Amino acid sequence: MTGPTPGAVLVTGAASGIGRATAVLAAQRGYEVLALDRDETGLHSLIEDVHKLPGSPQVMTAQADVTNAASLAAAISETRMDRGPLTAAVTCAGIEVVDDILSLSQADWQRCLDVNLTGTFNTVRAVLPELLETRGAIVMVASDAGITGAQGYAAYCASKHGVVGLMKAIALDLGPRGIRVNAVAPGFVETPMAERIFEGDSDSWEYYQGTVPLGRFAQPAEVAKAVLHLAGEESSYVTGAVHSVDGGSTAGYFTPAVIRHDQ
Repeated sequence: MTGPTPGAVLVTGAASGIGRATAVLAAQRGYEVLALDRDETGLHSLIEDVHKLPGSPQVMTAQADVTNAASLAAAISETRMDRGPLTAAVTCAGIEVVDDILSLSQADWQRCLDVNLTGTFNTVRAVLPELLETRGAIVMVASDAGITGAQGYAAYCASKHGVVGLMKAIALDLGPRGIRVNAVAPGFVETPMAERIFEGDSDSWEYYQGTVPLGRFAQPAEVAKAVLHLAGEESSYVTGAVHSVDGGSTAGYFTPAVIRHDQ
């Protein structure tokens, strides 16, 4: 690989889904990757995948729980001597809680906010000492459910709207310090999380793909490309922005049957 390396990037939720795809793509593009997750088995598998890539990609992993600020701080500080300074941080750790307001439990509500919103806040606070030195970038993984509402997703929508609000507020806080803060808002992505939601219901899976203007769900790597675009110099004048990666789902009202009939 020629030219300067892009530095080190922290990725939470790196054991699977969008986080894993982001960690792999970042390694391919020359970043030193610090991959964090609670899932130790998934992190070991990530290392194996990255080491199969050509060149000499660099990845290190650490178990960490984003709901525990001390856990995050320890993971970051304990790896500091083995990597360069962070130039980017990607907050991918998240969970989905599917339940309408009539049956949503207090515990599930709190758990969703703790992981998705407070976990994002904790991650930002943990990486700031390094990013203030490097004038780096933060990319938060929000959701199309952070832009619109979704029936049966009260907790998830609240948490992801919170992520978008947090992103915009701290983009204003940190802009004068040279740190850019943005978010991606994916729609449905073919990840283990999506598979758990549909629970093998292929009819529902196909139906919901039909509600997307592009006619399919995203692949994790497609979201990862948007994440790293916002993290890199290509987006040097972009901050406080939400980048939708949803196949057009939030563009407006879409009626698949009418479109297909017209065609």
